[in-house]
Amino acid sequence: MTLQNYKPMDAQGLMDAINLPKGKSKHFLKELSSLLNEGVIIKLRHKGFILNDNTDLLIGSVSFIRSGAAFVNDRKRNREVFIPKYDTFTALPNDKVLVRINRTATKPVQSKTPEGKIIRVLDRKTRTVVGTLKTLRKIRYVEPLRSGIGHDILVENCHNIKDGNRVLVKIVTWDDVRINPIGEIIETIGPADNPALDTLTIIKDYNLPHEFPNRVLDEARSANIVYSSKSKRLDLRKEFIFTIDPETARDFDDAISINKLSHGRYQLGVHIADVSHFVKPDSALDKEAFQRSTSIYFPDKVIPMLPEQLSNGVCSLQEKKDRFTFSVFIELDSHGEVQNVTFHEAIIRSKIRLTYEQAQEIISRNPKKSSSKPHYSNELVQKIKILHKITQKIRKSRFEGGSLNMDIPEVRFQIGRDGRIIDVNPVIHNESHQLIEECMLLANEQVCKFLSLKNIPHLYRIHEEPDSEKLAELEENFLIAGINVGDLTYKNNMCELLSSIAKMPQAHAWNISVLRSMKRAQYSAKQLGHYGLGKLDYTHFTSPIRRYPDLIIHRILKAVLNNKKKVYSKDKLGELAEHSSEREGNASDAERDLNDLKIMNFFQDQLTSGNLKTYKAIIIDVKNFGVFLDIPSVNAFGMIHVSMLKDDYYDFNPKKRQFKGRRSGFVLKIGCSLNVIVAKVVPEKRFLDFVPV
Repeated sequence: MTLQNYKPMDAQGLMDAINLPKGKSKHFLKELSSLLNEGVIIKLRHKGFILNDNTDLLIGSVSFIRSGAAFVNDRKRNREVFIPKYDTFTALPNDKVLVRINRTATKPVQSKTPEGKIIRVLDRKTRTVVGTLKTLRKIRYVEPLRSGIGHDILVENCHNIKDGNRVLVKIVTWDDVRINPIGEIIETIGPADNPALDTLTIIKDYNLPHEFPNRVLDEARSANIVYSSKSKRLDLRKEFIFTIDPETARDFDDAISINKLSHGRYQLGVHIADVSHFVKPDSALDKEAFQRSTSIYFPDKVIPMLPEQLSNGVCSLQEKKDRFTFSVFIELDSHGEVQNVTFHEAIIRSKIRLTYEQAQEIISRNPKKSSSKPHYSNELVQKIKILHKITQKIRKSRFEGGSLNMDIPEVRFQIGRDGRIIDVNPVIHNESHQLIEECMLLANEQVCKFLSLKNIPHLYRIHEEPDSEKLAELEENFLIAGINVGDLTYKNNMCELLSSIAKMPQAHAWNISVLRSMKRAQYSAKQLGHYGLGKLDYTHFTSPIRRYPDLIIHRILKAVLNNKKKVYSKDKLGELAEHSSEREGNASDAERDLNDLKIMNFFQDQLTSGNLKTYKAIIIDVKNFGVFLDIPSVNAFGMIHVSMLKDDYYDFNPKKRQFKGRRSGFVLKIGCSLNVIVAKVVPEKRFLDFVPV
């Protein structure tokens, strides 16, 4: 039998075909199951097994977008398929599914992303869903909170629960896409209109592990700093090392130092908390950190990857306390070019803890010439000044080398005790932030280069090139707005575009449009490069307190420096990359959904009180039914329905994607700005409707 004339066989048929010896069937079935789980082979319904390589079938994890459409990602084979809204079968977020690729789908010639249809759910990852309990003609159902889940869940035996309550539902059965899923309410969270329950709602909806098991806490409590003069660690406690972090930070996982060398050179020290010293492979702490993979940051709560005893205790590089680090020393010339790199397990004692505001004060002024008394030592001022000068050179060189300069302003919500937004503050990203950013980026790159040159298997932080179809759509949007950007598949054109829009009033909206055309960064055991940073070698090393992949890199690097055998195989790294990427995506979606909920309540309160505030909005898209808006000051997105344009009769031009008033001649098109107030809020659907002022 050859591969060419092979016909699908079941397990017994395969064992007979290869004359499998007796007693080996158990091992054979185990290997068959492993190949099936990895997607190397596929089981056809009632027909047997086939190889996956040359078929129109794909196995991967499904993620939904707000429209109800989805993407299925096969990370092992670096393939992605788009699934239209009505072809998602009975899949739920993160489910492992089997997809049939549609080779005849009408797609633009330049599109790299095929279209497909989910034909089977192989592994149901999402088994519980949070939603709002409602009743229609005596039929009780739960409307899911996540906008990507487009089917209501029918429930029974819930007579004692009032409509309008958010509940946690267990999916009992859902095998037919034509029939709504059947569920069972297992927990009542509380009224949907109570913002104090928003964070708990998202935690339940995403099944986030927000409490640590006792065995994990016991291990964390036993962690302590024990240092001997005979230790192999490099003693840096007398060095002038310091931290720069947000004012509210408690988990300090990086510190820096700078020393002047001869011939106009400098030695930059990047000192990272040595979490690997305390979190040993296969320990309870390690298993819990692996499951979480990342810390999650909500406006009113942090769900850490590691217990507080570590994240805010012995691992945190606190001021004037002995702490273990993994230190990277990078020798730089006067132009900021790397000349030499060394790595050391070390012990440090941070001399001072600075906030970004304090560091910026030093950068922006000369304390000696200030009328007020200087608050900082001359040594600190000099080191900050040197670091600022050299990191600005590194930054300039990075952008000249193809790194994308995307400045997307952020906001931070201040949450009251009742769970409502009481203030929205812009997040300032100034030169002090850039100083730390460049130091961390450089350290991450140098660690990756070191491991790559030695052919040591490790994790890469990758960012693949955007899909050409997405770029074509982006080009069209800019052309409609009167901005000629050229062919954005050429990186230079993309860099020039970002530079030109940075000075525009609509910069925030345009940057968001560019960002949406990009793929998500993720982890991989393969060297696929980082498009956004313009780097071939890049990994995550500098935040092991809050990211599991950084901890993996620490272990690998430590093993290399100590001439020990490799810590992880290539296959194991592939599994770790897939898991870490999935957990990171899950955390990112949870953070986004909670922010959306807070914004919904924020605008609902305005409608309820009648205290409507005016916001400047930028039009980011135009459809025949209305215009879509970005409101940068509160990081919100919404739309103006065409029925709300009451000051004139507006005609829609599909080619120019714009509305034009017949009487006034007023044009609404992509890139235009206008003032709006909120008109309608639908939290479950994530709808924010506005009207122009």
